[in-house]
Amino acid sequence: MDSDRSVEEVNGELAEALGLFVLSDANLYEAASAAGVSRWELEEAIDRNGLAEPLGLDETGDVSATIDELLDES
Repeated sequence: MDSDRSVEEVNGELAEALGLFVLSDANLYEAASAAGVSRWELEEAIDRNGLAEPLGLDETGDVSATIDELLDES
C-alpha cells in the first residue's frame, strides 16, 4: 500500500478483502489482490481482530505446502 493513503482508505480496502475472502470462493491472496492490499496485511487484520480461528486460518500451517499451492495457481 502507498504510505500516502489515509487510514479510512486502508480500512476500507481491508474490509473489502475480508468480505471477498469470507463471502466468495477467493483465497486470501486473491481477495487481498482484488482489494489492493497484501495477503500479509489481510492475514494480520484477521488475526488482530480475533477472526483467524473462526475463519479456519491455521498459523502453524506447513509453509512448504502453502508455497506449493501458490505455485500451482500460477
